Amino acid sequence: MVTAQITLLIYGVLLLVGGVIGYTKGKSPKSLAGGLVGSLLSGVSYWLLGVNPGWGVGLGLGTAAVLAILFGMRYRKTQSFMPAGLLLLLSIGVAVILGLSFRLL
Repeated sequence: MVTAQITLLIYGVLLLVGGVIGYTKGKSPKSLAGGLVGSLLSGVSYWLLGVNPGWGVGLGLGTAAVLAILFGMRYRKTQSFMPAGLLLLLSIGVAVILGLSFRLL
């Protein structure tokens, strides 16, 4: 469960930082909102791991999967690795780690 906690913590921080950078550099309120929501969901997932690990891993896995789909669509549209491609790979990696953690519950 420690791996899932560390993964969710790092993922949440990266989503928040990415949203803030997207807002400051690109003047994109959507980036800021997306970063805040993704970070919040990751934080709730982290908290749920201590209360109910199944729900925590499930919410984190769902969040990473939805974000992987969204970033995949964005990457397909822009064909630009930064930031959509990088966040796509990150979200897939998080989903894989959490999926393996879910299997171990």
